Amino acid sequence: MCGMDAIMKSEIFFFISAIAVIGLSLLFAIISVYLIRIFKNIDEISKDSKEEAKLIKEDISDLRTNIRTEGWKLKNLLKFFNKLKGRRPK
Repeated sequence: MCGMDAIMKSEIFFFISAIAVIGLSLLFAIISVYLIRIFKNIDEISKDSKEEAKLIKEDISDLRTNIRTEGWKLKNLLKFFNKLKGRRPK
């Protein structure tokens, strides 16, 4: 009897262990999918930020060029802010 009892306990243990491994694997897969989505979003945000930074840099360069050639005029400053305002997403 003692041998059969030990075998039953070991079978129950392995069954529970298998269920736990399957559950943890599914949890890991779900977390991995969400992490991949988050990293893709971060990559898209980074690309958008780089593009916007480049455009702002060009606008500031244009403003500096206008100030150097025409002097400090309100017209140049307004043109700069209109460029920034026109690019804003709606």
